[in-house]
Amino acid sequence: MQTTVPQYKSELAGAPGAGWNSPATALGLAPGSLFLRMLAYGVDLFVIGSLALLLTLALFVLGFLSFGASWLLIAPVCAAVPAAYSGLTLSSQAQATLGMRLFGLKMRTVEGTPIDFLTGAGHALLFYVFVTTMTPMILLVGLFRHDRALLHDLVLRVRLVARRYY
Repeated sequence: MQTTVPQYKSELAGAPGAGWNSPATALGLAPGSLFLRMLAYGVDLFVIGSLALLLTLALFVLGFLSFGASWLLIAPVCAAVPAAYSGLTLSSQAQATLGMRLFGLKMRTVEGTPIDFLTGAGHALLFYVFVTTMTPMILLVGLFRHDRALLHDLVLRVRLVARRYY
């Protein structure tokens, strides 16, 4: 028995990659650019660094009132900030971090369902694990795939899509 491929939206007809055979494009979604993704990550890195700095300063000042007890929380809080940031922003109504919103990108699951907090936090954690263990491979995977998905996107079954196509 042969199945048919769903029809693409009319605005996808002339788009690059409209003929790609993947579940994300079958839902009418076009992959986001790797360059825009890197720019968005730069913005997110600035936001995450600012949040971590503010929390570190708050815990440092609070350490004088708690006789140094809150100083023990500085390292775990700085490690948890990227996961909490990604989890909260990717599970929000916009389904995108602040950097992604700035560059018109959105994160979607392959099935088209909204991303929950655990998937968003896991996305950040897997990114940092993969970057520290296999630095060039995480970007090389995206260069050779039609949907421009990176390694941690493949593991969590999420895709980054461009604004004009969702």
